[in-house]
Amino acid sequence: CKLLPYIGIGKGEVTHKTIKIRSMEMLHKMSRYCYKPALGLLLIRVATGIIFAHHGLMKLQNVGGITGFFGSLGLPAFMVYIVALVELIGGLMLIFGVVTRAAAVATGLVALFAALLAVKPNGGFFGAEFELLLAAVSFGLALNGSGKYRMMHLFEHDSKETK
Repeated sequence: CKLLPYIGIGKGEVTHKTIKIRSMEMLHKMSRYCYKPALGLLLIRVATGIIFAHHGLMKLQNVGGITGFFGSLGLPAFMVYIVALVELIGGLMLIFGVVTRAAAVATGLVALFAALLAVKPNGGFFGAEFELLLAAVSFGLALNGSGKYRMMHLFEHDSKETK
């Protein structure tokens, strides 16, 4: 097998146990090399922000239709603008990593209320999984913050530089 020398096998006796041990060692080395939590958080934050910003923009482009839908739920018409602006502005804040915790809480609450008010009565629990996932991801971002890659990082002053 041409792969065996690459994973450190080929010296001594080759057994299933040695292959398993060497492959676990290789996976451990690869996982340490590929461990980039800041990039993972950036990916999650930007993807979630794009979804929220897109939904907010769609609501603002169809205020009449959304107002009718909100009215059928017993919500006043001005809530359309509040929800749309929270989704749009909050989504952009998530994308750029600006005041991420506040934006994540706001968008998470919007998604949670959407799951409870709008989706669940129409489709049951299994109709609300997307909104519940968005709420969970948003609240997770609120707990973690924006991470290393954020726009606010450009405006923050390091105490070492000022001294």
